[in-house]
Amino acid sequence: MAKKTLGRKKAPAASKKAKPLQLSDADRELIARLSERTSLVPREVLERALAGYAAAVAPGMPLHPEPPRKAKKGEPPPQKLFLSVDGKPEIEIDKSEFVLGSGPDTDLRLDLPLISPRHARILWRDGRHVFEDMRSARGSFRQGQPVDVRFIESGDEIDLGGFLPVRFRLGEGL
Repeated sequence: MAKKTLGRKKAPAASKKAKPLQLSDADRELIARLSERTSLVPREVLERALAGYAAAVAPGMPLHPEPPRKAKKGEPPPQKLFLSVDGKPEIEIDKSEFVLGSGPDTDLRLDLPLISPRHARILWRDGRHVFEDMRSARGSFRQGQPVDVRFIESGDEIDLGGFLPVRFRLGEGL
């Protein structure tokens, strides 16, 4: 009689040279659609999907964004990012993750009832700044269209909750 075991099956032993992962056409199509919808490159779509999965199955695993890279000799420095909320004076974003919201644990507190406690964040990824709505109750919008995730361009204006304009500028300080 065959021996039965409960629980997880043992993972197969890793071969000395692992084969690269092959995606199906349907998987490639889904990644392409997500890339188009979010304005992210396909690699970033995959990285975020994997990060979300890792957070769900391994909550203690650190998944922090890379800190802003320093310019190497002969390489131009990364552009600075500034933001202005509702026409107020600009502030410089000098962190690899910068959170906006009405809660106390944010980098920029926006004490308004229609702004979620952790409404949105700005990340430094692959040498570019990225805006990400953090599943806020009222969302974030650019030119009237919902924004989940997108690379930030100089002059972008994103409305938090559909009413609070945040304008971004890349470049040197004033």
